[in-house]
Order: sequence, then C-alpha cells, then structure tokens
Amino acid sequence: MPLVRLTYPRGALSPSHKRRLAASLTDVVLDAEVDGVTDAGRSVTLIHFNEVAADDWAVAGELRSPASSASDHFIVDLTVLQGLLEGERRRAVHRRVTSAFQQALPDDATLPLRVWVLVHEVREGSWGVAGTTVGALDVAQYISPVLDDARREEIAAAVRR
Repeated sequence: MPLVRLTYPRGALSPSHKRRLAASLTDVVLDAEVDGVTDAGRSVTLIHFNEVAADDWAVAGELRSPASSASDHFIVDLTVLQGLLEGERRRAVHRRVTSAFQQALPDDATLPLRVWVLVHEVREGSWGVAGTTVGALDVAQYISPVLDDARREEIAAAVRR
C-alpha cells in the first residue's frame, strides 16, 4: 500500500509525464516491497501529484516566478510500512525512482541532482485501512499472495527490530 507524493513547480510535468511517472513509480515501489508487481498491488498504490505555484517555490533562496527559466526540482515522498524497504531495497528505490524521472524527462544531465527521494516509514501498528490496523506482512501478502518465504522472514525480522 505505498503512497507516493510528488511535489514540484506548477507546469513542470505535462499530463503525458504524469501518466508515465505514475505507471513506472507504481511498478518501482511494488517490486521493491514484494519482489513483484501484481494487479492487487497496483490497486492499492497511490500516486499523488502536488503542483505548487511557482511563487511558492524557492531555489537558492530565490522565489521562482511563472516566467522563471530555473531548473525544476522534484520532491518524491514515498510512504511505506516499516520493514518493507530495508537496506539495499531502499537504495534501489532511490536509484529506480530517479531513473524513472530520467526516462520521463530525458536530455537533462542535471536532473538526478534535482530529484529528491524521501522514504517515510509508518511504524508497525500505525496504518489503518477499512477500519482495521494492517501490518507490513498483511500488506505484503495482499500485494503478493505467493510471497517467498525468505522475503516473508526478511519483513518479519525488520518489523521485530
């Protein structure tokens, strides 16, 4: 049940960019969480595009203007349950999210420096859906009913820490 919020200056992404990023980011986070992308996983993955007015965005201490030619920055807040993105999985998400932006917005050599990926973990027992509390293993098994035993143990160990 990942939640991805993208914050960026208004107009930085076209509808085509948004469609491409929504599809690729959905796949990136699901694959990182449970080693696969499923229809069930797609159905519970939310991508929220949050456009901010140009004059509500500052870079290098300077407010932007609608006519600014400054390079666009993108903040990607990824919210997941504790235990689903540990160690190399988290590092891979940082790389793969940045790569998704590079594919959607090619020909910009400095883009990787302007895509900030922040992973936020929701502590076990703090995520509720359908009026009940869900945990990392509940979500992982919903997204991938054939969850590998090694991955199941990896999640359980991370939650126990």
